[in-house]
Amino acid sequence: MFEADVGQEPDRPGVGAQMRRRVTGNKEEGTVLLLTVGLSVVLLLLVAVVVDVSAAILAKRALAGAVDGAAIAAAQQPDRAAINLSGTALDERLPLDPTAVGEVVAQYEADASGAQPGLDLRPHLEGASLAVVDGYRTVRLPFSGWLGAVSVRLHAVGRARSPTTP
Repeated sequence: MFEADVGQEPDRPGVGAQMRRRVTGNKEEGTVLLLTVGLSVVLLLLVAVVVDVSAAILAKRALAGAVDGAAIAAAQQPDRAAINLSGTALDERLPLDPTAVGEVVAQYEADASGAQPGLDLRPHLEGASLAVVDGYRTVRLPFSGWLGAVSVRLHAVGRARSPTTP
């Protein structure tokens, strides 16, 4: 009698069928919740990966900028003693002073380490007029600790030639 009364309401047709479905149960009940939770987890993992990759890319760009700046600063350190002894033609590159190159790169590293913790700059010369700076930095990724990879080691190389005139 209750089902007949519910189904017979003229202003709400079909309510009886809905009530019968709820009472008898539906095998698909709860699948929307499971799909929502599963897709939310996938979405959160994707966001975490994007944030980690972005952090690594930004740190790599900053490292490359620091390495290039240090290489340019190093290329501005001519070996004055070698220039005075041998002289250079106007179209030749000036020889670089290895000691001055090391000092200026160390100072550049000290200045840049406030903005880039863990910065490690290693200068060397290729030939007499090319300053090369290898830069290393370990970056802690924000979300990858959950997946096991806590940090990543980045590497960049900067090269700069000395000028042709003092």
